[in-house]
Amino acid sequence: MSLTSRKENLLKLRALLKQNEDKIAAAVFEDYQKSYFEVMENELGLVYVEITMALKKLRKWSKPLRPAPGIVNVPANCRVYPQPFGNVLCISPWNYPVQLALIPIVSALAAGNTVILKPSEISSHTSLVLTKLINEAFPLEILYSQYGGVKETQELLSFRFDKIFFTGSTEVGRVVMKAATKYLTPLTLELGGKNPVIVLPDCDLKRTAQRLVWGKFHNGGQACVAPDHIYVHKDIEQELLAEVRRNVEKTFNGNAAESEAFPRIISKNHYNRLMKLIPRDKVLMGGSGNEANLFIEPTIIGSVSEDDAIMQEEVFGPLMPFLTFENLDELMVNLKQKPSPLALYVFSKNLKLARKIQKEIRSGGGMINDTVVHFVNASTPFGGFGESGMGNYHGRAGFETFSHRKTVIKKPTWFELKVKYPPYTTSKMKLIKLILR
Repeated sequence: MSLTSRKENLLKLRALLKQNEDKIAAAVFEDYQKSYFEVMENELGLVYVEITMALKKLRKWSKPLRPAPGIVNVPANCRVYPQPFGNVLCISPWNYPVQLALIPIVSALAAGNTVILKPSEISSHTSLVLTKLINEAFPLEILYSQYGGVKETQELLSFRFDKIFFTGSTEVGRVVMKAATKYLTPLTLELGGKNPVIVLPDCDLKRTAQRLVWGKFHNGGQACVAPDHIYVHKDIEQELLAEVRRNVEKTFNGNAAESEAFPRIISKNHYNRLMKLIPRDKVLMGGSGNEANLFIEPTIIGSVSEDDAIMQEEVFGPLMPFLTFENLDELMVNLKQKPSPLALYVFSKNLKLARKIQKEIRSGGGMINDTVVHFVNASTPFGGFGESGMGNYHGRAGFETFSHRKTVIKKPTWFELKVKYPPYTTSKMKLIKLILR
């Protein structure tokens, strides 16, 4: 598609969302009682940011690069063109059912691809609304949404696509990757993982607690970049726990069940899974739930060990387990032996040490003295590492994820480098060694 067509598609998508903000927000609320404010803040708002950036930068991103052709090809000129893959499949999850469905689509359309979206059936109200809106507004050969469950996903994965973009669990990511091998389809996987937090004794306790509580319980803890568990130095354990508890009370006005800032768990299956993870004898705050309305209190868990059930899988809910450490070097050795998380968070006033930790422990991304919000920066790549994913997106990185970089070298016919042709003489060998040294 021409740049004009790509921009028209992006403008159409933005107008479609703007005109239906109330309808989309109502559907998200139906799925898990997420407030209108948060839908605008971390669902639609982030999509608008991506569209605005793509419209502004698309011409620049699309310009061919002009690297040197290399001495063997002189005289010649070289161009590297960003070429769309073709028809791409985007499979999105339920936890941010708007932005995680649409931001990859923005990147794919900006790069000139056509797209089939498979939204999550778990967030059924939102996915049905998005499917209806998209399919009524766009020609099906440009953008189409296929609603359905596991059966429909399996059928889609049986077809030959030119690119697959999947956001979801590591377990399902393995299934998608296996399906992609049939046609050797290029694949981007945005997965999850147990994102650790390291809290050092010199941290700003009040700010650390405030940002941990927001990052953990935002979206009910149902976020791939949420802090999964907190390693706190034993010297400040009790002080930090007390400050965290105060912040939970303050954030939700002492009653999370009535707070518009605390969404519900998405389904009964996820509710039951989370309740089974809670070690009852280690709960310091919360721990109760209401299955009828899929509510689980913000739960603080202390004295957790690596052997506890809650440390064996990604939490993905409003449970905050604390583990203590004494020796940072030993903790780092332990973390280096684990699968690479999607995010790593370090709290310390010693920025040199914090950067050393971030440099040495592999992760998809991370922050120093904050959590989660590195995800919202459209100017930087976002993605996983190892079991937390492969490839990245957002802004230019998203455009490049959905583009093949095609090198074309143009050579004149008035000159030929005869050294490459037989016979291979001693003088030619000397010249080759000189050229390729």
